Amino acid sequence: MPQPVPSGSAAVPGHQEIAGRLASFLRTADTALDTWDLYSDEHTDLDGWPFDPEAYDGRKAERDRAVWTAFSPLREEASVLLDAAEAHLGRVPVSSVQQRWAWQLGQLRDALDRIEATRTEYRKLLTAHPHASAEARHAAVDARNAEAWNALYSWSVHGRAVLEIHTASVRAAGPRVAATPPPAPPATAGHTTRR
Repeated sequence: MPQPVPSGSAAVPGHQEIAGRLASFLRTADTALDTWDLYSDEHTDLDGWPFDPEAYDGRKAERDRAVWTAFSPLREEASVLLDAAEAHLGRVPVSSVQQRWAWQLGQLRDALDRIEATRTEYRKLLTAHPHASAEARHAAVDARNAEAWNALYSWSVHGRAVLEIHTASVRAAGPRVAATPPPAPPATAGHTTRR
């Protein structure tokens, strides 16, 4: 039986795969943020000051590293996702559009620009210091991740809008029937079809 094909997906090569990477990033970011919130609540006083600043900074660096690493598989294609979401938004009936979506897409594009700028700055720094020690490189990576944190956090907060827009676009288009599959080969005498 023919399967429904979501409208608009074919327009963007690998759209489902990229959307899957976004969903994976969102799950990882949620876990990292929940873990961080729990740690922070347990290791700070009532005014928010850490009991052990060095350990606190180390855990924050772990959080930043986890979120940067989770975003990396999505980074190169994130602009493709945003372009697709903007195109899909134009196909969603006005009655189904969430007013926040256009603003969220703007926030995501701005955050992506900041992530790219931070990445470029980090690469230039490493190129300028090719003989830096492993410790210096590690510190530079931590600094990059910390600098990108706010932009990555924006993706963790607003990234769901991209998936919501895609879902709304598919619903608005309704199912389309895929090309008819080729007919099954004729049954021959003495052969049975395996189920």
